[in-house]
Amino acid sequence: MNSSRLNALRQQMTAQSLDAFILSEKANRFYLTGFTGTYGQGVIAQDAQFIVADGRYFEQLKTQSPAFTVVDNQMRMVPTLQRLIQDQGFRRVGIEAEYMNVEEYLGLTAGAATLVPTTNVVESLRMIKSAAEQQAIQAAARVADETYRHILDFIRPGMTEKQVANEIDQYGLTHGADAPAFETIVASGVRSALPHGHASNKVIQAHELIIFDFGFLVDHYYSDITRTVALGSVSPALREIYAVTLEAQEAAIQACHAGTAMATIDQTARRVITDAGYGPYFLHGTGHGLGLTVHEYPLLNQDSQEALQAHMTFTVEPGIYLAGQGGVRIEDDVWLDDAGAPVLMTHAPKQLIEL
Repeated sequence: MNSSRLNALRQQMTAQSLDAFILSEKANRFYLTGFTGTYGQGVIAQDAQFIVADGRYFEQLKTQSPAFTVVDNQMRMVPTLQRLIQDQGFRRVGIEAEYMNVEEYLGLTAGAATLVPTTNVVESLRMIKSAAEQQAIQAAARVADETYRHILDFIRPGMTEKQVANEIDQYGLTHGADAPAFETIVASGVRSALPHGHASNKVIQAHELIIFDFGFLVDHYYSDITRTVALGSVSPALREIYAVTLEAQEAAIQACHAGTAMATIDQTARRVITDAGYGPYFLHGTGHGLGLTVHEYPLLNQDSQEALQAHMTFTVEPGIYLAGQGGVRIEDDVWLDDAGAPVLMTHAPKQLIEL
């Protein structure tokens, strides 16, 4: 158990006059309790902490969460939570509004306690990474870099996107990864204009752009990288959008310093692309937090409310997508060091490669 994390949550609870806080989201639960089981709830009070689970996890909990009182729910979560709230006399209970399901919410509102919906309470704590967390993300990024170098040697015209995606996954798994971070994206030719063009049976042809978007899980933490390459020479128009995307990405990374509004980072990337005439073809935000989940709070987009802080980890990934022609996205994982300056965690080459 990380007592400093629990103390930070309890300070947030005090600020909102909460007697208890229910952890429904899996990554938040692990962050505060160490429990990795797929079924269970954490309940944090000011002077006690509980994990509500069933007998499948009791031995696991002895090792992962020894400082928590285990409550046997006998596979009946809602009545067990309701009984715990009543027995402990909790009156105001914080819930994770995005993650508590409707059945649980309706069941718990039938009791005497008031449920207080909250958003991003634990996620705001998770934004700032410890040295150990940064090292785990760096290890996952290292696997991604090594995999990219391998795939440049592997790929040939005539392979399908799925063949290449499978090779990416297998190489990472045999070189230090615990799992792929998500369904690997390999999108070639006109399909590279799809921001999330998951690998298909399309045969990769010479003279096409190919987007690779992938990452890996290492010791509970994720990496996420995107590179775009040309298989042979490509048209001047595609070379141009590559150059513009790279310029936008590098400008955004250089703007990443503690105290800078995340919306400003998005504006920096978007301005470069807009000034080049491609503003309508940048179809998503500039990045997102990275850690225990691949896409975690906060987002780097035009609506972001947060400012950057030292020891945050996040992606910077502008893109341009021209329907019927092709697309480009370039993504790196970024860490802000003790001084709040940007440090790249991914180091795969970014200049346009024509294989």
